[in-house]
Amino acid sequence: MNEITQKFVTLFNEERDFYECHEIFEAAWKAESEEPLKGFYKALVQVATAQYKLNQGYMNGFRKLYSYCYPVLEELPDVYQGIDMAKLRRELTDQLHQLPPEAYIPAGTFHEIGIVYLTLGIVEII
Repeated sequence: MNEITQKFVTLFNEERDFYECHEIFEAAWKAESEEPLKGFYKALVQVATAQYKLNQGYMNGFRKLYSYCYPVLEELPDVYQGIDMAKLRRELTDQLHQLPPEAYIPAGTFHEIGIVYLTLGIVEII
């Protein structure tokens, strides 16, 4: 796992600062020219933004971001940059299926319908 990914994981899992996650990986994605790393950065920006949209109550925003990032996540190996991508794909899809049909719910109420924030699983490469 590179240094920028470590910072992203900390911001995502511990601080739940999805805005800052977006900022650091957007810069990395725009600076990167090699795939699959470039796609990984962009997809994780979209995952973080989807969590932000979830908190804000924008269900359609979450759905849209899912449709952008999931095809990229699907192409990555089950473990990439030390992140359990199989778990991420599964749990992100679970979130999608738990969304209410409404386009919008009151901000901060997603917990009331049984949805929880994602946590990125870390896999130690030995």
